[in-house]
Amino acid sequence: MTIKISSIEMMARVPQLPKTLPVVALTIPSLEERRQSVLRLAEQMQLGTMKSAQLEHGLVMASERGDITVFHASGGVWARNAILSKGDTTELRQWAGVVDSKIDGQRMAFAPEVSRKLSDDVRELLAPLGLIGREALAPSVQLDQVAQLDAKGTVVSFGAGQATVRFEYALGEVPVRGAGAKTLAFAEPAGGRPAVGGVFHVWRTPAEAVDVKIDTVEAALAVGLLEDPELDRHAAAGHRITVTKLEFVYLALPAFMRQSHLFPAFQIEGEVSEGKLGMSFHFGRYHHAVSPKAYAAAGLHGQYLATNPDGLTPKVPRSTSR
Repeated sequence: MTIKISSIEMMARVPQLPKTLPVVALTIPSLEERRQSVLRLAEQMQLGTMKSAQLEHGLVMASERGDITVFHASGGVWARNAILSKGDTTELRQWAGVVDSKIDGQRMAFAPEVSRKLSDDVRELLAPLGLIGREALAPSVQLDQVAQLDAKGTVVSFGAGQATVRFEYALGEVPVRGAGAKTLAFAEPAGGRPAVGGVFHVWRTPAEAVDVKIDTVEAALAVGLLEDPELDRHAAAGHRITVTKLEFVYLALPAFMRQSHLFPAFQIEGEVSEGKLGMSFHFGRYHHAVSPKAYAAAGLHGQYLATNPDGLTPKVPRSTSR
C-alpha cells in the first residue's frame, strides 16, 4: 500500500522542481591515467618505495609508511600516511592558530587565516594531480572535537584533533550529494605546520547530458519516498512520520560502484515515532525523483535507475505479486 502524502508531517521546505533536468553522463579516468598522479601523490606524502597488488575492487599500492588505493569502478583514490601520527597517544593535537568559540558542535576551530592557508595548500597539492574536480565548491575546514573525561563523565579538557579540508560538488544550482561526490584531505600537525596524512577523492567527470522530464513534487515523491517499504509498514501501523529535510540533488554513488550517469534524487531525513510506547527513531534516505519509465523514454538505462539508491527494494504492486 502506497503511503499517502497527507499522512506525512512535512516540517521541511518543499523544493521547487524544474520541468526538465539534465541527467549527466560520467567518465572515469583509467588506471593508466591515474598512475602518474598516484605516484606523485605517494612522493608528496612521503610514502617511500611501494609494492602493487591488483584486488577485485582496485589497485592497492603499499609500503611500510602507508598505502594508496585506486578504485576500478570510479577512479576514486584513497591514500594515507600510516606513520604521520604514530607517536600520538591520544586524539588531541597541538595546533597553532586554534581558537575556542565556546559554541557547541564545532567549538574548536582554526582562525580564518589558518583555514585559508591550509585550504590553499591542499588545493595546490591535489589540483595538479587531477584530484579536485572543476565542479568543486569552496572548501570548508573542520577540526575533530576531542574531550577528555574523568571516571564520572566530567569534562577534564577539551581540544582539537585531526583537521579535515572538505570539497563538495554541485552542477549549476543543484548540489551533488552521496559518497561519490567529495574530496577530503586529512591533516596533522607536523613540525609546527599542517601535513596532509590522508586523501580521499571520488568524483566522476561530467560529460554530455540528456534532459529528462520532472513531474510535480507529489509525483516525484511517489517514485521513491511514498513507496518506501519500511516507512510504509510504520504508516500502516499508525506511527507518526515526520520529514525534517527534503533536498533535491544529484546523487553520486560510492567509489566501489559503477555509475554511468548522475541522476536526480531527494535527500530525505526525518523521524518515525510511536505514540503509545513513546519510541522513536531518526532515518535518512536517498530516493529517486524520476521514474524508470521517464528514464526509458529518454533512452537511459541502468540498474541503479530502476531501484532505490539506498538499497531499499521497491515494493511489487499488489496486482502483479505472487
